[in-house]
Amino acid sequence: MVFPLSLRAQIAWCSPNEVRWGDTVKIYYNPSATNATLTLRDEVYAMLSLSMWNGSKKDTIVKAVLQKNMFVATYHVEDSLSSAYFNVITPEKSGNAGDDFLALRRDSVFARGAVISKIWDDSTAFAREIALYPDNLSAFLEKWKYLEYVGQTVKQAEESILQEEVCNDLKQFTSTSKNSAEFWAAQAAAYSILGDKHTQRTILKRLGKDFPTSPYTAQALEDYIAKDHRGKIKDSLGYEIRALVRSMIEKFPSSLAAKEGIERNVTDSLITLSMAKPVINDWIQKEPWNLDPYLRYIQLAKRSNNVSDTVSLFAAKIMDKAMDKEVRMMSHLLDPGHTADYYHYAAQGFELCGQYGQALASLQAAENAAHESESKGYYSFQQGLIYKKCGLYNSAENTFIIASAANIKGAKDSALAVYKHLRGTDSGFATFIKQKTDSILAAKAKPALPFTVKALDGKTYDIAKLKGKAVVLNFWFIGCPPCRQEIPGLNTLVKEYAKKDVVFLALALDDEKSLNDFLKKTPFTYTIVPKAQNVSELYGVEGFPTHVILDRKGMNIGQLVGGSETRHEDLRPLIERALGQ
Repeated sequence: MVFPLSLRAQIAWCSPNEVRWGDTVKIYYNPSATNATLTLRDEVYAMLSLSMWNGSKKDTIVKAVLQKNMFVATYHVEDSLSSAYFNVITPEKSGNAGDDFLALRRDSVFARGAVISKIWDDSTAFAREIALYPDNLSAFLEKWKYLEYVGQTVKQAEESILQEEVCNDLKQFTSTSKNSAEFWAAQAAAYSILGDKHTQRTILKRLGKDFPTSPYTAQALEDYIAKDHRGKIKDSLGYEIRALVRSMIEKFPSSLAAKEGIERNVTDSLITLSMAKPVINDWIQKEPWNLDPYLRYIQLAKRSNNVSDTVSLFAAKIMDKAMDKEVRMMSHLLDPGHTADYYHYAAQGFELCGQYGQALASLQAAENAAHESESKGYYSFQQGLIYKKCGLYNSAENTFIIASAANIKGAKDSALAVYKHLRGTDSGFATFIKQKTDSILAAKAKPALPFTVKALDGKTYDIAKLKGKAVVLNFWFIGCPPCRQEIPGLNTLVKEYAKKDVVFLALALDDEKSLNDFLKKTPFTYTIVPKAQNVSELYGVEGFPTHVILDRKGMNIGQLVGGSETRHEDLRPLIERALGQ
């Protein structure tokens, strides 16, 4: 087998170029390509995320074989496939390479839903999809999602413009059959954008009544809960939708809506463990690789203080399955943060059952798996609480000190309580905790990686020349909701430290024009740096936003991943440490 030079320069691709139902697709990975991260010694798989023409989705993995120094995985295309995305991975890491392909029917016409899947790359995708399938109302949903994103990102699409677009689109629905879940799901999305929550919820109730097992119903309900209310529903109609979800959990435990109801609404106090059991059992049977049903069971059991052998068994299942190759790949455990989260929930299950040794071991595994210092500190704090519960005060003190160094809320107070218990006094604690945490931080600190950037204001910043000042780096991009959410709080930090030696740099992935458009409506008083992808990669940023704090000596003393309205409160003590105060 000989590959053209143009293909050999790529990392991953698939063949044939035109994929039809019934074809066998070959996915290639070239470990000798520039920037390839996998080697000939790796055990390589292709993970495919498949979208079907009827709106359903599923994932599958295929093992690749080595042929002529190329990894090759094969996939047989089903007669219901619309589009697919593949990523080349191993059980331990991602190959950082993937691609997508659209499916053609056997008559060489693009499958329903194939063309619209490219709307994020091709602005003509909607028109081409509707030309092929005028009744594909899901295409309207994809277009609206795209326009909403554009509006949030570059502020060129005002809300009123989007609403006008939706109103015009709704007029095209009149000749479409109303007797379908797809129709009513599109209507629900439209009225959500138009701000008519009453009509949206009325439609959702109709979907639940007439189409309880449709994937469109599940998606519409999920969008309602996740996008519009974040679980904080106070009016009577909102509670009716919650009741609808619970009803579907009880009456249709095998439906996607029931599964999504457990997965997305586990905090709903009216969803009981007995109500959820049939759904969770069905979920485990359908997705044996998925750790989430075990996790949700433990959450519900903990909330109701329901101690049982099943809780202990499921906690053990999580710890065991997290090491399985297929589970690691299908459950996205290649991300260390995800692995740590599952270990943490297993620890909660063991603790609930009074199995403290297994709980501590699970928390230690979570701490080892966690990537960020904040997460590691949190898992140390949780270990400390168990040690204290077991009367092991010396071990509790050590873990509380580690958590205090990571600035975990409550850790310092817990360390003080244990210190006083062991010594009979709190005298000397301030000096003790400072010495201990300073020692931990000094051991973990590492030199800042050097870079030079040019900000929007035209000034150049060389990180090596900023020694003597504390530097706060914020890696972000406009289209990241938590990045935007934390901006007002970050602005308060800039004002608070205006007269101190602190430099605030916001390293964005966006270009100058997009940033200038965004800043006209959303003030961000950090020094803004455009097109900072290279610095983001240099610092190994994987999640956004990410905050990195450098002290006066140019040492990296801490990193926080994720954003919220109160993130500035987490940054403040790290800035104080960076200043040496």
